[in-house]
Amino acid sequence: MKKKNLLAIFCALTMSAAIGMMAACVPSDDPGNTPGGDTPGGDTPGGDPQTVYGLPVAESGHYINNSDAFEEDGTRWLFYTTNETSGEEDNVIAVRKASFEEGADKGWAYGEETVALRGTEGGWDEYLGSASVVKGSFEYGGAEYGYLMAYCATPQANETQFSIGLAVAQSPDGAWTKVGTQPVVAFDAANAGSAQTAVGNYAPSLVNYDKEGGVRLFYTFADSYGHFAKFVDIEASDLDAPVLSGEAVVPNHGEIEGGDAVAMFPNADFVYDASGKQFYAVKDYSPTPSQAPAFARRIQLLSIAEGELYTTDLGEGWKGIRTWDNTDTPDGMYERLYGACIVSDAYGHIDGAADAEIVYNICMLEADTDDYLFTQNLMSFEIALS
Repeated sequence: MKKKNLLAIFCALTMSAAIGMMAACVPSDDPGNTPGGDTPGGDTPGGDPQTVYGLPVAESGHYINNSDAFEEDGTRWLFYTTNETSGEEDNVIAVRKASFEEGADKGWAYGEETVALRGTEGGWDEYLGSASVVKGSFEYGGAEYGYLMAYCATPQANETQFSIGLAVAQSPDGAWTKVGTQPVVAFDAANAGSAQTAVGNYAPSLVNYDKEGGVRLFYTFADSYGHFAKFVDIEASDLDAPVLSGEAVVPNHGEIEGGDAVAMFPNADFVYDASGKQFYAVKDYSPTPSQAPAFARRIQLLSIAEGELYTTDLGEGWKGIRTWDNTDTPDGMYERLYGACIVSDAYGHIDGAADAEIVYNICMLEADTDDYLFTQNLMSFEIALS
């Protein structure tokens, strides 16, 4: 069955908010790497298994977007959304494992692509969006698991009304087991304005704040009024009976770049610096351009003091660190930058890190090719945090 891409449906929504969904390093004048490297690879979707140096690039007729990346014991795990069938928009969550190799024209060497998660036909999660993964200690159905995934999905063919569910695995490359039959953060039509066209709850971003079973689930809530970041805390050590806090809205004041009357915080990824008691986020710029595709044309990296998430008192808010636009891409050739993530450790932390790596999406314009959706690929920026 043909399934549409999460980002594709955003092009059809008449909303002004931006839509679309750190590795040690030193600051560089290099505007970013070319997508993937010289040799694409992976299994179906993606071709014959082979090593890919640098970020993987999608095979012809495929796309890669909505990345999530972490490093553990010298290994990097890269999750992303792709289409399983060439030329279709049948989203799956895929994963690749990488190790770092020294030498000219080397670096992170990615292995074959495998499918981590598929939607359930006829279920609440038939049409998949994006995913986020953290390490921890979780029990479900009498078994112990070391990794937790949060993923957004919807039963709607027009890919509105997204909810967020959970899955568990003993290793990042699976097998992944979905938790229960219902989402953990469900779409609420009563609080969604124009419910039939509301995107709902998307762009999940997990942080395991105690490195055990206590996780914080950030996500974007989008309706006809805009896109705002929220979070819930989940005691997830026993996923047969998880305990959720009430939802909280992430502050949207401070040095947030955008052109909306009210500052939006769309499609954001979050990481935690426990030693500095602060959170970092990378988000899409809003509003999006009128020219298709309606994906963001800039991304912004920000930080906020942890304490400001727990109070209604207005503090300093978000501090802007860096904004990137098309002039920062190779030869300034990509006019869409969106859906970024911050490479973290396995718990979603960057404790005391001096540098960050930002993995983001690029895409060609509809004016350049009718198959622009299948030009979505990954690039990265490196930046000093201090």
